[in-house]
Amino acid sequence: MLRDLPLKSVYKSDTDNILDDFYFPALAVANRYDRAVGFFSAATLSYAAQALSCFVKRGGQIRLVLGAFCDQGDLDAVMAGYRQREISEAVGQQLLNEITGPSDELFQNRVEALSWLVAYGRLEVKIALRAKGMYHDKIGIIVDDNGDSVVFAGSANESLHALLPAFNYESIDVFPSWKAELVDYYAPHARSFERLWRNESKGTAVLDIPTAVKEHLVAVARSLDYTPDPELEAAIAARMRNGETSASKQHSSRPSEPKTINGQPFSVRPHQIQALDNWRTIGDFHGILDLATGSGKTVTAIHAIVKLSQAIKGLVCVIAVPYQNLADQWCDILSVFNIYAIRCYVSRDQWVEELRVAVHEASLGVREFTAVVVVNRTLKTQEFQNCLRLVRGPWMLWIGDECHHHGSLSLADALPDQARYRLGLSATPEHYLDNDRNARLQTYYGKQVFHYSLAQAIEDKVLTPYHYHPHVIEFTENEVAEFFDLCSEIGRLFARNENASADSASPHLKAMLMRRSRLVGSAANKLTELARVLGREKPTTHTLFYCGDGSVEADDEDGDSDRTFEQRQIEALSELLHKKGWDVSRFTSRESRKDRATILENFRLGVIDAMVAIRCLDEGIDVPACGTAYILASSKDPRQFIQRRGRILRRSPGKTRATIHDFIVVVPDGLDADEDHAKRLIVDELKRVTEFAKLSENRFEAYDALRPTLLRYDLEHLL
Repeated sequence: MLRDLPLKSVYKSDTDNILDDFYFPALAVANRYDRAVGFFSAATLSYAAQALSCFVKRGGQIRLVLGAFCDQGDLDAVMAGYRQREISEAVGQQLLNEITGPSDELFQNRVEALSWLVAYGRLEVKIALRAKGMYHDKIGIIVDDNGDSVVFAGSANESLHALLPAFNYESIDVFPSWKAELVDYYAPHARSFERLWRNESKGTAVLDIPTAVKEHLVAVARSLDYTPDPELEAAIAARMRNGETSASKQHSSRPSEPKTINGQPFSVRPHQIQALDNWRTIGDFHGILDLATGSGKTVTAIHAIVKLSQAIKGLVCVIAVPYQNLADQWCDILSVFNIYAIRCYVSRDQWVEELRVAVHEASLGVREFTAVVVVNRTLKTQEFQNCLRLVRGPWMLWIGDECHHHGSLSLADALPDQARYRLGLSATPEHYLDNDRNARLQTYYGKQVFHYSLAQAIEDKVLTPYHYHPHVIEFTENEVAEFFDLCSEIGRLFARNENASADSASPHLKAMLMRRSRLVGSAANKLTELARVLGREKPTTHTLFYCGDGSVEADDEDGDSDRTFEQRQIEALSELLHKKGWDVSRFTSRESRKDRATILENFRLGVIDAMVAIRCLDEGIDVPACGTAYILASSKDPRQFIQRRGRILRRSPGKTRATIHDFIVVVPDGLDADEDHAKRLIVDELKRVTEFAKLSENRFEAYDALRPTLLRYDLEHLL
């Protein structure tokens, strides 16, 4: 909160970095921001919009007043209620000319943040008209969740780079509301802004933002293929301070660690330092870090990149990830550390030549540092492999995120044998059934050199504590019959091939295993129980529903209640939620990459209540805002449910506890004639239940919910 910040009374640009020292930290903890600046121009707009990206990330509301030139006749007309549309359109055109005119990367980034906030209804803009000159007050009021506020006022030459210490001079005075002795300085500014906003200031007419300007800003926001964030703005500002341009950033920039992230001082946590120390001393720069999902494996790896780049001139760092969304996430975080990677996962025409040139320059020793982010699908292509083979081994750092994928037969041969430095990252590095896959992974990366458990992460307050609520549901009679038939067929197939593994199992066996998994995941009574659990409660934002990719029986709503049809569970679930008033979006492989990014952002901001997902959120993608999850389907693979839990427990502002609802399938009493199969089903489900319950804050409630089923099969000892 604002009281916790080491605020100074005066900031001067010749001795302070006002952007990093004041605006970023203060706005990172704010929920309301009132701002008034002088005449509008590209310079003043950049001045007003700096650090607004904090509100994109955290939430909150902003009121912004921009001054405008106006002759006395125009002012009199507006104040009398005449020619408002004409004058508003004229002012709007002037503002559009400034917004769309020549500019630099920092200005564009700030306009995009401002556009995003306007489009999402988080920023209101008004224009203040004053005759014979300009509207000149330059004040700001920042308010936090506790009701504390800071008023600041000052002078600036309002050149484009006024907030960057390498450029023009600026000074601001800061007045905290909790210092009673400053009330005579604080209160007049606060009252002045309120009068201005209500159009009650003498000699001034205040107009709403011109329609053309608002429409332009909304169009800018809709065209964005990324979400503005303070880390990116800080990185651009830092690069401009250092005299680096966008065109030269990939060639001249060196990795460096930021002073702050999200307005908070950046530091590497003790478990991250220990992990990398083990990687160096135990594995000799080979090894796998087993870090609980959400405990900062990405930042751990980037810290290694920064340190190695300082020691090895010409370092080439290649980061391989499974999915495009995860690749984008890596590139966003890398930019905070002044690392701008070649993105090898869009159209190959956009990266092949750039990668060839970079590898060639690195081999000649004329390139100080190179970073590459590649998705596993591109990694296997001939074009990428041709470039990868040319990277000199002693200068190569290979990072495999979600490295357990690299144990597969299809990817093991694509990994670069020459890489001197190899770092594998995964919260679930071992496959629970496939020892061959585990052996291949360890052959390449080396052994696991560090383990940081979920229990440690919760104790260290790296992750959020949680409540766990298991709900027992029963198969229908038809589902029981199908389940027993599938179990019998699977048993026969395994008996024919005792050495079958995940990679070597016959297609028929794989199909039977998949059918059984879908049957359990899509059990019809799960939706009935979910409807009961949701009851009549109002929809809750930041809620995640995991469902299966199977089908359920649904009633025909055309009037024939005796007729049923098959419907995908995700569709049936979405319909159920819509009927209960939930605003939900599906997050599956069917949505485009851009749509998924939009859905994630809408979820984080609370624009939608919930996401309904199948598997796309199982690995890597950050959804720290998620406070409640309903797991309607889960595979037997511990990797999946461990990764899912980690998604849910990530920390987020205002989030003190997470809640997980889990739906456990059992065979109804009286239909379990084949007791072995029925018992094996509950044993498989209990592996997940045990893992979830043991670290929850209400573990005994979980036991009580399952006790009747455990007693029936004499399985109390498993929980």
